[in-house]
Amino acid sequence: MMYMVEAQSTKLSSSGIVTSANSILVGVQIGMDATNDLTLTIYNGVDNTGTEILPTNQYDASALGLNGVVMSYGKHCPNGIYVEITCSGTAEVVIDWIRK
Repeated sequence: MMYMVEAQSTKLSSSGIVTSANSILVGVQIGMDATNDLTLTIYNGVDNTGTEILPTNQYDASALGLNGVVMSYGKHCPNGIYVEITCSGTAEVVIDWIRK
């Protein structure tokens, strides 16, 4: 039997906990100003000591959105999801996730 589960979306503009629940990461959207690069890491857990689910990566602001979506469908995060954001300008990261 197949069924559809609606993903929840959490928007962050700085580092923080998305959820502490057993969950599945299903998508990431990144927005930033056109000047300041953003560095992003996503962890399984409630802080930056957990296992990296999305390894540290720098997104080039001059790419004008070409690298603003990260395909990470189906990453199991049994200890929650924590996002670490570094950007000297304006940045927004939307994490799509499902409670397992």
